[in-house]
Amino acid sequence: MRLAAIDIGSNSVHLIIADTFGPHSFQVIDRERERVKLGAGAFRTGRLLPGPSQAALSALKRCATLCRRHRVRHILAVATSAVREAENGVEFLQAVRRQTGIDARLIDGIEEARLIYRGVRHATDLDNRRALMLDLGGGSLEVMYGNARRLIVSESLPLGVQRLKDMFGNEDPLSRRSRTRLLKQIEQVAGPLLKSIRRKGIDLVVGTSGTHMTLGLACLRLRGRDPWGSLNGYEIHASELQDLAGELLNVNAAGRTRLPAIDERRGDVIHFGAAVLTTALRLVKTDTFQLCGSSLREGMLLQELERIHKYRGAPPNVRLASAHELIAHTGADRKRAEHLAGLALAIFDGTRRLHRLERRHRDLLETAALLDGIGRGMNYLDREHISYQLIRGGGLRGLTDREIEIIGLTARYSRRGSPKERHRHFSEMDTDGQHVVRVLAGILRIALGLDRGGRGVARSAHCRVHNGVLKIFAHVSNNGDLELAAARAATKLFSQAIDSDIQVCASRRD
Repeated sequence: MRLAAIDIGSNSVHLIIADTFGPHSFQVIDRERERVKLGAGAFRTGRLLPGPSQAALSALKRCATLCRRHRVRHILAVATSAVREAENGVEFLQAVRRQTGIDARLIDGIEEARLIYRGVRHATDLDNRRALMLDLGGGSLEVMYGNARRLIVSESLPLGVQRLKDMFGNEDPLSRRSRTRLLKQIEQVAGPLLKSIRRKGIDLVVGTSGTHMTLGLACLRLRGRDPWGSLNGYEIHASELQDLAGELLNVNAAGRTRLPAIDERRGDVIHFGAAVLTTALRLVKTDTFQLCGSSLREGMLLQELERIHKYRGAPPNVRLASAHELIAHTGADRKRAEHLAGLALAIFDGTRRLHRLERRHRDLLETAALLDGIGRGMNYLDREHISYQLIRGGGLRGLTDREIEIIGLTARYSRRGSPKERHRHFSEMDTDGQHVVRVLAGILRIALGLDRGGRGVARSAHCRVHNGVLKIFAHVSNNGDLELAAARAATKLFSQAIDSDIQVCASRRD
């Protein structure tokens, strides 16, 4: 079923069109975004102005045409802060319905926050993590706090970038006095809520929305990096954002657009977004900030899919769901992938005292094992390199960019070759990450040996350390000589990583 979701925001009109595959799975096939600045002047005058209104209508006509071209079954559309606060907001939505056929629903800030939370939860691993989620639009800052199972706090604060521009935009750049007033205003409005959330405990701060993505991309480019594709999962240091905010506030709009990733359509408001975000991070005393590419529109789709499928249970694990979606899209063998992952995890669990990696590294090994074979059907002889590329560019969710790189490199070195400093992607990884790759790739290489024939002859495995030697016992059925020989030939990388000799033995169980 093909659905579309449209967000008529205070800054942009944004459309996504997606094919759907159940209550929690969809694939975006097209999108349209136009920065119409519908809220420009509206928060000062109380009315949507003619110019921005006409620009929004024109953008929505294009969205309607695109939906017809794609034969979308149903269009979901909502309007947020600027429209709901304007005296002529209802009149504007009537014009939208009359001129485009799009029946947009007006939602309040709390519902907006709940939909954003659904979107964030779909793209970010919130299992056993208390997350503060921030979405900064043109009219408001949506603040959410929760975990994978429930949203605990949801508030909408009047701190959107178009609203702040209406309040402080007469000066460019802002004078020192105006900047002080701006920061004080932000702290007065957001401080009580963010400080109360900080006292509850925060494991992760997540930012979504175009403003946050632009700020994050600017920080990455100032590091000399460009993302593979989506910015989802990239981590930004608060100190980087603080430095960037200082630069943005010190220059005028023309100066801001000369900074990497800041285009002229955001140059007039991006410094307000930087001020809001850096103040929020300071109030909750966090050092890092994770970007999320899923927000209100994705939340709208997910809510509709759960309604259609009458789903009432807990959401699936986002990391595993994402891995299984990539397996399906590439036509890999899911049953074999799950068997391989089981063997790899058994070796990981049985050698904890030797490799001393953390629980999260176990999750990364599981994901790498599941995805190891996705390049097989495209180029058998070079499948490990193809797998790396597909993992890096496959849109995996629930993982940071660094974690995806570790998974990709684990698959890259799972069959042949050793990680070397002359290998560009490996050399760019930090020292701790390089060690993790060696351990995980070493384990996966042995597991692949045990599954050499691809027929599940090695049903399971367990490990024991005796006299300084790691013994891996494979529970094989029938003749497992092929698998045992392959596993024995694959021990070198893991042996070097844990500085221990390894023996692979059969442990027959009927």
